[in-house]
Amino acid sequence: MPRIRLSALLVLPIVLLASCAKEYSYERMEIPPTDTTGGGGNNTNPPGICAACIGNDSQVENRWSLHVGNMFYCGIIDTVIAAPERSGFTFFGPSACSADSGMVITVYLNGQRLNHDLTNYTTDKVGFYYYDNVTPSYMLITQGGQPFRLTIDSYEESSQMMRGQFSGHAVTANGGSMYVSDGKFKVKVR
Repeated sequence: MPRIRLSALLVLPIVLLASCAKEYSYERMEIPPTDTTGGGGNNTNPPGICAACIGNDSQVENRWSLHVGNMFYCGIIDTVIAAPERSGFTFFGPSACSADSGMVITVYLNGQRLNHDLTNYTTDKVGFYYYDNVTPSYMLITQGGQPFRLTIDSYEESSQMMRGQFSGHAVTANGGSMYVSDGKFKVKVR
């Protein structure tokens, strides 16, 4: 029965996200210059960072961020689903740089439960998925045999607030491997 619930927890976000399609995505190509001066001046953004992510590399409630190579991605967390027995959770939300892409993370707590305060808990039972609704494929996804870890830095049962980090190997749509680093999130797991 727990496998069925965990499978449903994994499949539901992907099905929900696959139904939304937009027209543009900049994650597969170089981000075009953005006028940050308001007067047609030069782009002052570092390469690989969109304007919406500048200053968003910290743990703020309902936000996620991560690095892949020299690229920096960030976004909001608009949905959180906890397993009924609180033995796992899924959170996801769109990228701040392109509304047609975003991130999904599903975590199984491997015998642990979110029914008490928790600090510095690490699990490798993590499904990571960076999606793109324009193409029929994912941009990054975890696969068995590739290490990917999530650490709950802190979880307060009274507020249900969780702060954590994640990193690991993910497979690209063309079968290559990329390393996701410095992943951060902060969210209420209700």
